[in-house]
Amino acid sequence: MDTPAAIDAAVLAFCATVAPGLPEYVDVTPGEGARIAYCFDNAAAQVAQYGGEIAWGWAIWRWPGRYFEAEHHGIWRDPQGRLHDVTPMLYGQTRILFLSDPTAVFDPERYRTNILGAEPGNAAAAEYVALANARAAILNAYGEPGVEHAITPEDQARLDAITPRWMALHAALEG
Repeated sequence: MDTPAAIDAAVLAFCATVAPGLPEYVDVTPGEGARIAYCFDNAAAQVAQYGGEIAWGWAIWRWPGRYFEAEHHGIWRDPQGRLHDVTPMLYGQTRILFLSDPTAVFDPERYRTNILGAEPGNAAAAEYVALANARAAILNAYGEPGVEHAITPEDQARLDAITPRWMALHAALEG
């Protein structure tokens, strides 16, 4: 997954399923002391130090020919209205594609799952996305992703039924 190289019809169609409006490229300029994956804290620190506000929305990622992913994200809108992504990226991206969504305000009590969408015409990607969404629905019911939770035997059986095909599809998409 990476920043889409261009805002083409497929990108626009995916973004329309996420939030109204048009996406725009935003440069990544990490703030002092900013940490990877802490976008809401990083943006709030910029606001506290320099003014402006947090712009809520979605970082749009693309695995070309396969699928899109929208990740809940917050960036800094400076007092002049310019957007800056002040969070360093895990893979060193120097710009992101940002889809503004003023309704996507960060609430630590309400985790917003990533939104996936298959590239048009890729049946394997469409199946992969459907299985990824099914897995996420099971796992997200247990709380924040990445936090260990005891999973019921019933849900573990549901995951066990999905996982082999999901992994095989991912391998096929890579190949």
